[in-house]
Amino acid sequence: MKFIKKWWLAACFISMTLISMAIIIIPSSITSRDSLNTLAQDIMINISSYTLDKSESYLLPAEKAAELTRFLADSKIVSSEAPQAMIKYFYQQMAMYPQFTSVYYGNIDGEFFMASRSNAKSTGGYYTKIIKINDGIRTCVLSWSTPDQEIIESINAPEDKYDPRQRPWFIDALMNNDVVWTAPYLFYTGNKPGITTASPVYDDQGVLQGVVGVDISIEELSIFLSKLTIGEHGKAFIVNSSGDVVAFPDLSELKQIGQDGQKIRLSKITELKDTVSRHAFESLNLPPDKLPEKPVFTSFIHDDMRYSAMFTPFTDSQWPWLIGIYIPENDYLGGIKQTRRINIFIALCVMILAGFTGWYVARKLEMSKEDAVKANKAKSRFLAVMSHEIRTPMNVILGATDLLRNSNPSDNQTSYIKLLSNAGAGLLDLLNDILDMSKVEAGLLELESINFNPRSLLQQTVNVFSIAAKSKEIELKLELDSSFPTKIIGDPVRLKQVLINLIGNAVKFTSSGGVYVEARAVKSIKSNRCKLIFTVKDTGPGIPQSQHKAIFESFTQADKSVTREHAGTGLGLSISKNISHLMDGDIEVISSPGSGSTFIFTASFEMGSSKSSSDKPEDEAAANDVKPCKVLLVEDNKSNQILFTHYLQDSPHQIFTAENGEEGIKTFIKEKPDIVFMDIEMPVMDGYEATRKIRDWEKKMQSASVPIIALSAHAIKGTEDNVKQAGCSGYITKPVTRLQLLDRIGQKDNKNYS
Repeated sequence: MKFIKKWWLAACFISMTLISMAIIIIPSSITSRDSLNTLAQDIMINISSYTLDKSESYLLPAEKAAELTRFLADSKIVSSEAPQAMIKYFYQQMAMYPQFTSVYYGNIDGEFFMASRSNAKSTGGYYTKIIKINDGIRTCVLSWSTPDQEIIESINAPEDKYDPRQRPWFIDALMNNDVVWTAPYLFYTGNKPGITTASPVYDDQGVLQGVVGVDISIEELSIFLSKLTIGEHGKAFIVNSSGDVVAFPDLSELKQIGQDGQKIRLSKITELKDTVSRHAFESLNLPPDKLPEKPVFTSFIHDDMRYSAMFTPFTDSQWPWLIGIYIPENDYLGGIKQTRRINIFIALCVMILAGFTGWYVARKLEMSKEDAVKANKAKSRFLAVMSHEIRTPMNVILGATDLLRNSNPSDNQTSYIKLLSNAGAGLLDLLNDILDMSKVEAGLLELESINFNPRSLLQQTVNVFSIAAKSKEIELKLELDSSFPTKIIGDPVRLKQVLINLIGNAVKFTSSGGVYVEARAVKSIKSNRCKLIFTVKDTGPGIPQSQHKAIFESFTQADKSVTREHAGTGLGLSISKNISHLMDGDIEVISSPGSGSTFIFTASFEMGSSKSSSDKPEDEAAANDVKPCKVLLVEDNKSNQILFTHYLQDSPHQIFTAENGEEGIKTFIKEKPDIVFMDIEMPVMDGYEATRKIRDWEKKMQSASVPIIALSAHAIKGTEDNVKQAGCSGYITKPVTRLQLLDRIGQKDNKNYS
């Protein structure tokens, strides 16, 4: 009987095991194919999006260059009156964008001015064609030059009959009265695939002057596609709705010889030797000259093998093209098809092992989490104590220094006071840097979102360093692009913090030459956002390539000797880089020893509203036209009591002091002050408890609430919320200046003290 029971138990166990395996294996077999198909589609979506961004960013400069040229007629740059200046401008555009092969301008009189790349006379050289008409006499001058634009040969070509007004790009631009794009074609010089964009040009009176055109090579798109990794045997290509190939990984398949045996043209997808790409395009079953509005997934069979494909249209209607991507199914399902049983067996074993391992790891993680929470609380407490212990005496140092400065000191005393003030300010900056870094590490650093003028902010920031630059006899120059906005929405304080750090470092480390700040903006076509690009160049000692990454790490400087020579914690760039990431941007450095440094800071913002926000007024002396008040200071630090008493010595206000919260409550009830300044860290009874008891007394007596301003040396997140929950009306972080104190007293009837 026991034997039967054992086998019965064994059979039940085996049955349960088989049922469990069936529950695991059958769904996994059904879902694995769907999951991997979804994964393949995700891969294609990501590759398509990446390819689309790269392609459009490659083509967009030509359109922007054509649009920009439309507005340059009034500056005489795009004008037949100054052909050499116009040609020089064209060469500048080509130098900025290597994809440009030619930039040219034809006016309504039939004159033509072209700058083009040419290897005919010199490798990497240029070719210029200028057609002028003076008093009915037509002249044509052809020139070839070196890469440095030194003329090699220049000839007259009276037999030239070229008329830009008869060219398709000229006619299309005038017909559409806007920027136009041609279909892809092979350029006459070089037989390389390319496209042309053209735009009409008007003078400042709105009178048509001519058309500017830009030829852009699209061969780089094919090279880019050839470098993409799409599974083991996948491929990407770009075609138009008619099946004309725009870009293909194999450059040799891009061109076809015409029926005359001489003229070369771009290939059609049906002419490719790559039959898989042809079948992929045919699987789309696209009507002629019609593009899908969104990505389309297809599948097809080729040589008994199933393929997955996706076709994505370009977002800009100027380019009626499709990005096609295909992947053989075996690239992502082949391994599972061949080793499904082994994979399932391994998966079951791993599942069992993972169950035990997961339980063990979960236990360890829970313990680690508890330890991390304790450590984080200890760290927060340490920062709070450190902030309080440093800021409290610093309040006295900076306050006493301020009082000494206004006490008619002698010349020697003035220099000592300046040293004391600089040292105190340096200590305060150090503490702020450490606390900012702690916020960054804890993910507690938050950005404001308000309307402000970035032009004004940048100009003010640069002006801060004008005296320092002048004293060092170096140049400090700001260049603001005309596209730079005047209203954006974001955090002006944090933006200014980054700019001060970058410009301050440049001025600090530059002993000769200058510091050059440039700012421009790139507006998004798809949203109401813009990217601000700040460039800070200096002629300082430069930074070795090996240190470019290290300078953005906490407490790190490129050269440790600078700590002694220039001072600094090594936190500024680390904090700035983290702030730039919060602003959807970044900070990059270009530098080498002996050639200065260039820091490029980018940040993305939403465009501001047209209504100008009312700027907060600068702090002014609040003692004017203020009624005498009874002021209660609850502060355990004797030095701070003396300092606040001195602050109000020449004011109409009367001050009472208490050394702790318990004494403060008694003084409050006795003197009935008009405003209370309450330190939150005190012995016997802290400021939180004292504030709550005062509020309870006010409710009991049914009296009006007296403003209670919390004084705290805690500059960490959460302190302000805590004091408001306790019943405080406002919050000031130490050190407190005389101006801040008088200002808060003057606002005692204002409900907003923050």
